[in-house]
Amino acid sequence: MTDFKIVEDFPKSEIEFEDRFSTEKSCYEYLFQMKWPTGFSCCKCNHEAYWVSSRNIFICTQCGHQHSLTAGTIMHQTKKPLRLWFKAMWWFTTRKSGVNAVNLKDLLGFGSYGTAWHWLQKLRRCTIRKGREKLSGEIEIDEFFIGGQQSGKRGRGANGKAIVIAAVEKEHRSLGRIRLEVIPDSSSDFILPFIEKYIEPGSMITSDGWKGYYPIDKSQYVHHQVEFPKVDFSPLYTSA
Repeated sequence: MTDFKIVEDFPKSEIEFEDRFSTEKSCYEYLFQMKWPTGFSCCKCNHEAYWVSSRNIFICTQCGHQHSLTAGTIMHQTKKPLRLWFKAMWWFTTRKSGVNAVNLKDLLGFGSYGTAWHWLQKLRRCTIRKGREKLSGEIEIDEFFIGGQQSGKRGRGANGKAIVIAAVEKEHRSLGRIRLEVIPDSSSDFILPFIEKYIEPGSMITSDGWKGYYPIDKSQYVHHQVEFPKVDFSPLYTSA
């Protein structure tokens, strides 16, 4: 998937957006301009002439290579109109309060919550910046469990629960940046790689007394194990 980027050619208001992207043709024209700012050029032979199929595939007249404007994007091989994807991206990037799957379902008129949820996950994934900086400074780390109430063991080792490990920067009395990841279990086999991946060496890590945190490299991190009040990370994980 290609990197997400903001360009200057971006609508300034919802009225401008609706004027520009009300038809499939206008959406394809926009993608064409993004892909070939100076005009079509075949990626195989650099020929500049093409014809367009009924499925909006751009085909080089010299070598016959086919080019899809949605290839490498979250819209590739979609069966939904591009104007719906454009609307979803507009709402996702401009609503200050965010958008969740229920909102997206209603806004786009989908009959299925699952479709809206799937689209939203794609949008979220493409806005995660590659190479983003690791957390640093004072970090609290813990796991929480997602799943409905069930009989049996609670907490670590409970059946039928998804385990999410979370690390959050502490900025005085408030929370800063956060990193989340689903892990198969709460052992050090998964906790330590998460720490190495997301937390800058030299940081001070505070965790509870769980044995999975015992092997944290003391030469890389300052580690304190205490019984601190649980931070409820689940709203951060499920919010839009």
